[in-house]
Amino acid sequence: DQIRARRKFWNRDQDPIASHHITMLLPRRALLLLAAVLALSIVPAVHAEREIFTWDCAGQMHLFANTPMATSMALDKGSQWMNHFYTKLKERASCACPGMSDDEFARKFLFPSVINYLSGPADSTAPDVDWSVDSATCYDGISLRNLFAKDMFGMDSNEGEARWEEHILPTSCTWATYMTDGCKVNMTHKTGAPALDVMVAAKQCGAMSDNIFNTYVSITIGGFAEEVFKPCAATGEATCGEDLKCVNLGTEEVFGIVPFEDLGAQPSDFDQDFYKAALDLGVYEATTDPSPGCYPFSSMVADFRSGFQSWFPSSKVAADSSFSFCVPDVSIFEPSSLENMFELMYGCSATSKSKPFYNLLNDKTFNTTQGGVKSYWSTACTGMGVWDGSLYSGNVFASDRMDGSFFGDPVVAPPINTAEKILPLFTWDCLWTMAMRLTDKLGGAFRVTGFREVFQLFASRIGTVAECRADVRTKGFTVMRQHIMDSYALYTPKWLIEAFTNQHVDRAYTITTTWENAWNGKQVTLVSPWSKLIAVVQNVIDDVPENKLDLTDITSCSAKNYANDGCSMSYTGLKEVFDTASALNIIMAMKQCPAYERGLPLPQAGFALQNDGVLALSPLKSCTSDGDCGSGATCLDITDAFISDTGGGFPDAFREIVKGTDSCHSSANQNKFIRDMVLFLTGSTEGSETQFAFCVPKLNIPDFSVFETLFDATDSGVKIAKLGSFSGLIPGVGDKPSVNIVFPPSSSARYILRMGTSRVLSWVSLNTPIGTKVNILLIKQSDQSSTVIEAKVTNTGMFTYVVPTNLGTVNYMVKICLVEYGGSPCFESGVFTVAAANPNAQPPVEATQVMAADIDQLGVGTPERALFLTTAKTSIAKVLKTESFRVEPYDVLGTSRRDMGAVEVKFRLLPDDTGRDTRNPSDLQITLNSPENQAKLAAVAAEDLQMNSGATGGGLSAPTADQMNKTMDDDFSAGTSLHPQAALAPTLLLSLLLLLVAAPW
Repeated sequence: DQIRARRKFWNRDQDPIASHHITMLLPRRALLLLAAVLALSIVPAVHAEREIFTWDCAGQMHLFANTPMATSMALDKGSQWMNHFYTKLKERASCACPGMSDDEFARKFLFPSVINYLSGPADSTAPDVDWSVDSATCYDGISLRNLFAKDMFGMDSNEGEARWEEHILPTSCTWATYMTDGCKVNMTHKTGAPALDVMVAAKQCGAMSDNIFNTYVSITIGGFAEEVFKPCAATGEATCGEDLKCVNLGTEEVFGIVPFEDLGAQPSDFDQDFYKAALDLGVYEATTDPSPGCYPFSSMVADFRSGFQSWFPSSKVAADSSFSFCVPDVSIFEPSSLENMFELMYGCSATSKSKPFYNLLNDKTFNTTQGGVKSYWSTACTGMGVWDGSLYSGNVFASDRMDGSFFGDPVVAPPINTAEKILPLFTWDCLWTMAMRLTDKLGGAFRVTGFREVFQLFASRIGTVAECRADVRTKGFTVMRQHIMDSYALYTPKWLIEAFTNQHVDRAYTITTTWENAWNGKQVTLVSPWSKLIAVVQNVIDDVPENKLDLTDITSCSAKNYANDGCSMSYTGLKEVFDTASALNIIMAMKQCPAYERGLPLPQAGFALQNDGVLALSPLKSCTSDGDCGSGATCLDITDAFISDTGGGFPDAFREIVKGTDSCHSSANQNKFIRDMVLFLTGSTEGSETQFAFCVPKLNIPDFSVFETLFDATDSGVKIAKLGSFSGLIPGVGDKPSVNIVFPPSSSARYILRMGTSRVLSWVSLNTPIGTKVNILLIKQSDQSSTVIEAKVTNTGMFTYVVPTNLGTVNYMVKICLVEYGGSPCFESGVFTVAAANPNAQPPVEATQVMAADIDQLGVGTPERALFLTTAKTSIAKVLKTESFRVEPYDVLGTSRRDMGAVEVKFRLLPDDTGRDTRNPSDLQITLNSPENQAKLAAVAAEDLQMNSGATGGGLSAPTADQMNKTMDDDFSAGTSLHPQAALAPTLLLSLLLLLVAAPW
């Protein structure tokens, strides 16, 4: 099938086929799937927030903020690194130009030099654009500007220079305004050109940073970029923005691609093809999974479509499975060159001029005597203008943006724990932050915030498919998290532990495709592509015992206990292997993150060094010989990497920036730049320019024969000497202050909050002292600069509020900020919609549930209490097969059976304002109150508590399923009465009988 793609020239009348023709060979229906996938994958880069790049004053870089691709990254102590860099650069510049002021330094070497290059006319000597050198004794050629004029534009002093006409930047943007009020520039598209605007803002950080010269930079895009590929309701332009139209990607021509009419207008037309592909992959079984399967392609599109909708504040489209998206309503824009593109888009033009030439590579005079009149290029952009700095989330120069707190918890690598002598080399936490550290000042981290939300949707749907398939085979079977971990969640290490290790008989565990509900004996056999892969691996591994690792003596890592305890091990044999005087151990740890919603989250993990050898790296110390280092450390010389007699090695970077006297720079067998950087790493004030060496743990290269003593073949596999159990925490893995908002739920829940209703905002705050304060903000997604509700409350994990009746029916979100921590890190909820009150909605139902727990561990304000109530919420929702936002726990009390470990959870069952679950709260109360579901709840709650309890560092005891079931069963008649009045029923009945008996008397 040939699909003809036609390209149209911008504002031209030529027949596009005559000069451009592309032939694509794609299966008909595969093209439709490809179009949908492309549409969804492109969405994150063009979210209505529009921010594509931000560099804050804390030295952090943020990409695509508030989108599924949101990423933050930072070099450890990045602001301090920049401070040191600028300080040493100024020292070098001052050497070449004695008496240089801070203003002159900034104007010639830092970001203002870029502004100057773009803002001044070629023959101006005005102070704000003056390229002449202030210091009379300064050597010719000193300036970072040379890099822009010569190196970047390929010019030299004998050629005409690329130079800007009178202020290509707005006159309000000069180096002087940059230092005070900041520069805000807007590149506005020309009339008739694609509505794509670019906004750039820059400002000196000043006192907000470790160095006054640090720069804050923000780049955003506007115009149709705000809503391109936004899901829309119907064809036409009413629901899309400027230069956009709503089209069905399955039936209409987009970007010159003409679909065939028989491709299908809706994703449901593709369900059968998707089902057949799933059968081939083993996702479904033909005999037990009837078409179109538990998760048709149309449902997948609806899920992702509604999930991506939440990233567009103006999107009010109901969840559906259509292929309708907002796409540019313009011809394919195909300029002939980069210059032509800027001319067509923003009115940029370049003209050749002749006049006395101002030699850009000579900072002193006009070139009136050296060759007379010169020609040069003058460039101007009519689309360049002043931007007011407004973003829907606030002003671009708002203090929380500049200090980085707007973007959430700071992205930092966990520090070295000198007390415990632990160096965290690599960590991955539950907030999706990956960090690496080598020394106390050398490390970095990045966080993919947006993908965490996308993964939550993916993980929840894995469970949905498994539950659906199990119910088809055995009606009423309940799929547990353990089952998902065994056969579906290959992103956890449990199956690897089971496949590649042998355990003690007490911890033996076998992954099987036959599952059983212990409380009712129901079984189901469920095969998945993942379980097939595990079976293949097991068959290969089991044939040779040496293929498995013998962990029979390791109590802290087993497949059986992984869900509850994780997997941690310690290797203490490095001292013997490398014949080092100081002890140095390796720690490896991995543990499941707490599950605050349906779906199994990713694990957190860490890899660290521990013991005396760590102290050699914290702090890093320069040396000239082993005598400068302590016991167990040696002096490692790396001079050859930076200095070479043949002229190689690392260059002196400052020489490239500062064009000055040779005596100021490195000579042969010197590298002043590396010396300056070493001073920061070691914290020293003086250092060598010719030798670079550091104290490191002394590790001797072992003889190969040493490795023969490390491994011992046993009947249980390969045993590694000195490999033992580990029960402590690695810094950054489970010990970091964090807030996990439970309600409102994630954006993928597509939650609707009704005005005038009372709701309990709930969250789990980990590693924060009891009694600290948090700031709660209810804000519009489309205007985060204005707060609808703000409350500073004690961090109890719960806050009850009544939804105002005067809110607009738009998208909102909640932020919780730890105001008593440095930088006041903030954590966001998912996006939800506020709608008018529903007069026909069923009222909430008050309910209680007896569960097994130690009330002494559940004090008000403790993370144990918040985590317990969250687990009760998700467990009850799972049993009821409803969304967790319909279950609202608000208190937990001790009972008269306290000595038996029973507590009473108070909660409300709420109506589903989204309309997806039509059962009213009273129906749910009857469902939950049945003996069958009480037994199910006991097992589900016990499993979830055991998995989540580790997040509190052992502060929350988790009962077994038998203990939970016995507690609930013994107190069932009184403990699970959902209506308070229902508890009076036996009394009223007895009273009625007595009245009937007594009446004749």
